Amino acid sequence: MTLAGALALSGCVSPARGAPGPWNRVVLVELYTSQGCSSCPPADEFVRDLPRLGFGRDKVLPLTFHVNYWDDLGWRDPFATPAFTDRQEWYARSGRLQSPGGGSGLPGLYTPQMIVGGTVHFSGQQKAVAADEMSRAAARPPEVDLGAEAAIQGDRVTVTLRPSPRAGFDRAQDWRVVVALAAKRTHTPVLHGENRGETLEEASVVRALTERLPLGGAVAGPLRVTLHKPPALAWADAELVAFVQSETTRQVAVARAVELPR
Repeated sequence: MTLAGALALSGCVSPARGAPGPWNRVVLVELYTSQGCSSCPPADEFVRDLPRLGFGRDKVLPLTFHVNYWDDLGWRDPFATPAFTDRQEWYARSGRLQSPGGGSGLPGLYTPQMIVGGTVHFSGQQKAVAADEMSRAAARPPEVDLGAEAAIQGDRVTVTLRPSPRAGFDRAQDWRVVVALAAKRTHTPVLHGENRGETLEEASVVRALTERLPLGGAVAGPLRVTLHKPPALAWADAELVAFVQSETTRQVAVARAVELPR
């Protein structure tokens, strides 16, 4: 039985060590979600469970983006920002996203939307599909090596990035560098809306995101970016993810975790 078939029957995800094919890169997985959406908690739970299911941060780097277009349904998502909705719209406008079957998939904006490697999207409730797509994306080696280090000063973190393109890297694809600051775990009692009465436990919740900065001359020298931590987030509860992504195709060339100093 295929991995997808086993997952579909069991309703869960088998450990990544059972996934077919080599794991040659760390895969970026984005989830667009909202606490005001009753369909989203299962997808949020899946992201939270990735390490337990064998998809640790040495294999998969999830980022959970909370969008704000469901905030008028009775509950204002405390982690939602227009910037994260803009990022989801940036994907939709591109016309580049494909469904696992090769078509365009669901049109427009929706939650929970999961995007793997910047190119494939589907409902975040489809755990078997997610496992297959993560495995497929992992088979391709990264196009860029990315060195990174972080320095904290007060509520700011400065990340120094040193991208190094590999042989065959297509510089014409307008590559950009992005860094996300996320909360490792969040716990939110929801008092109103579709999830009223639930306490939502979520993982890798993005709290700050840089602009998509042109790679440009960074291939010849370091690039530095600064992010500001929200006051309620302790550094011990935060994590950093850096990635290089094409403005043209939305493909992610490389993703990596960046260690925060303690």
